[in-house]
Amino acid sequence: MSDPWTPHLRAMQMHDLPAVLAIEETVFGDDAWPRSFFERDLANANSFYLALELTQTAANPAPAALIGYAGYWLLEEEANLMNIAIAPAWQGQGWGEYLLLETLARMAEKGAQLCTLEVRVGNLAAQALYHKLGFQVTGRRRRYYQNNGEDALLMACETLRRAPG
Repeated sequence: MSDPWTPHLRAMQMHDLPAVLAIEETVFGDDAWPRSFFERDLANANSFYLALELTQTAANPAPAALIGYAGYWLLEEEANLMNIAIAPAWQGQGWGEYLLLETLARMAEKGAQLCTLEVRVGNLAAQALYHKLGFQVTGRRRRYYQNNGEDALLMACETLRRAPG
């Protein structure tokens, strides 16, 4: 992770949607979720969305920036990771792993014992991160992604734990 920045994870708010949608469209292209999906989820009592901001430190006078987000649905002891993204300019610096670890920790704090997700068969970087954090492939959804018919791998992690540090 980049040093003069301090991460701050907080509940996503409606006023975050312009920044979230900009990241969503850049990362996911023609498979990006529309604003209405985020609005629906932010209003759902079983849905939890987090915004990752980087705030300035004494060494870095730049203003705070929203660089990523994650969202999940919680149904009793199972959480389903719905969406996670880091703005491209901040990818490859450890922020995605940080965000995922913190999201898993929040799930565990709310009583989840299992996290499930779908990931594109072709998204090898995301799969590598999920495997690193204990996720296993549990199935496959054929032609899951509407924009190009790509399959999705179903993955699950049964060991939710508090993020280190």
